[in-house]
Amino acid sequence: MAEKIMPHSIDAEKAVLCSMFLTKYALQLSVEGLEEELFYFDKNAKIFHVIKKLYEKGSAIDVTTVTAALEKQKWLNSVGGIEYITEIITTTATAANVEEYIKIVYEKAVLRKLIDEGTRIVTDAYSSSDNIDDVLDGAEQRILNVVKNRRGSEFKKIQQVIEKVHRDLEQLSKTKGEITGLATGYSDLDRITTGLHQNELIIIAARPGVGKTAFALNVAMNAARKGDKTVAFFTLEMSAEQLLMRMFATEGKLDLTKLKRGSLENQDWRKVEEAMIKLGEMNVFIDDTAGISVGEIRAKCRKLASSPNGLDLIVIDYLTIIQGSSKYSGNRQQEVSEISRSLKTMALELGVPVIALAQLSRNVEGRKDQRPILSDLRESGAIEQDADIVSFLYREDYGKYEETPDSDVELIIAKHRNGPTGTIDLLFQKNICKFTSVQKKEKGDK
Repeated sequence: MAEKIMPHSIDAEKAVLCSMFLTKYALQLSVEGLEEELFYFDKNAKIFHVIKKLYEKGSAIDVTTVTAALEKQKWLNSVGGIEYITEIITTTATAANVEEYIKIVYEKAVLRKLIDEGTRIVTDAYSSSDNIDDVLDGAEQRILNVVKNRRGSEFKKIQQVIEKVHRDLEQLSKTKGEITGLATGYSDLDRITTGLHQNELIIIAARPGVGKTAFALNVAMNAARKGDKTVAFFTLEMSAEQLLMRMFATEGKLDLTKLKRGSLENQDWRKVEEAMIKLGEMNVFIDDTAGISVGEIRAKCRKLASSPNGLDLIVIDYLTIIQGSSKYSGNRQQEVSEISRSLKTMALELGVPVIALAQLSRNVEGRKDQRPILSDLRESGAIEQDADIVSFLYREDYGKYEETPDSDVELIIAKHRNGPTGTIDLLFQKNICKFTSVQKKEKGDK
C-alpha cells in the first residue's frame, strides 16, 4: 500500500512567496498571516524566513537581497540556488489573490497538525496504562489545542464596531432597558443583572440545606417555561428521578414529602398530571452521571448546542464535586481552580450562561453576622476570580432554631463584573421547593 502524503500545496506556497516579491500589501499580509512552521517544504520555509527578516528590518525585497540573505545563512544551495528563486518569482503574474494563497497554506498546515495530534491520540490509546478519564482528557486537550490555534479574527475597524454597537442599541431599546439577557423569573434579580448573559459564569453558593439546588432549579424551570429556552442541568448529588420529583413539587405546588411517600390524594393526582404536561413541554435535559468531569460536561453540552433546539443555559449542581484532573491529585484547591477556569472557558466557547452551585466554608458559622462574604467560598479563591457573578443565599433561621415552613431568604449579589451588587428578598416555600419574589417593605409600611 502506497504511503499517504501529508496535506500540502506547493503551488500555494510558491504563490505566497512570489506575491511577497510583488507588492508591499501582499508582503505585509503574508508576514502577519503566516509563520515559517506552516510551510510544508523546508526550502519554502527558509525563503519565507529570510524575507520576513528583511521586512522587519525595513530592507528592500528583491532577488538580490533575498539571495544574499540566504547565502549569509548558508541556505542558498539547500533551497535550490538562484534557479529556484527565479522560479518562485515567476509563479504568478499578480498578487491580487494572495489572501487565498495564504488561506490554503494555513489550512493545509492545520490538517497536518490534526493528523499529528490524531496519531498521538492513537498511540496513547494503545500504550497508555493511565486511567481512562485521563486518556480521554488528554485526547480532548490535543484536539482543543488544534482548535485554539486556528486563525483568530483580525483587527476590527472602529467603523465596523460602531455599526455593530448601533444595531445592538436598537435591539436593546426594544427591551426598554430592562431584561437584555436570559430572564430568571425573579424581577429584582433581573433588574440588577438585566438577565443572565452569554459567556457568563454565575456562582450560587450557600451552606448545605439553605436551598441553592431548589433556587437553581427554579431559575432553570423559569427559563425553560417562560423563555422557551433549552437548559442542561447536571445533578451530581441526586438522581434524575429525585430532581424531577422536586420539579413536580414546584410546578404542581405539591408537598415534596407526600410525593416521596406516595401518599397522594385525589386532588394531588390531578396536580401531578397537570405538572407532567407542563414539564413535558420544557426543553430541560438532565444528566446525573456521578463523578463527571468538566471535559465530559463540555462534550455533552457541545453536542446539545449543535442540536436543532440549541442550548441557552447550563446549570451544574455543584462545582466542587466535579471530578478534577488526576495531575492535581491530593491538591483539591488546584483541582477546583482548574474546574472553575474550565467552566468559564466553556461559557465563552458555547456562548451561554453557566450557573454553578458551590459550598461555603464553615468559617461563616463562627461569625456573629453569618451573612456570607466572598472569602467564604470553599476551597478556591479562583472561583471568585473566574466568576462574572458571585451570589449567596442566606437564611437567618438557618441552624438557629426550629425552621418555619416558609423562610425569608436573602440572595446577596456579592460580585457583579458588569453591573451593580445588591441584596434581593425571596420567600422559600420549602415543602414545594419554590422561591418567589417578595417586595421589600420600606420604613413606615405596615
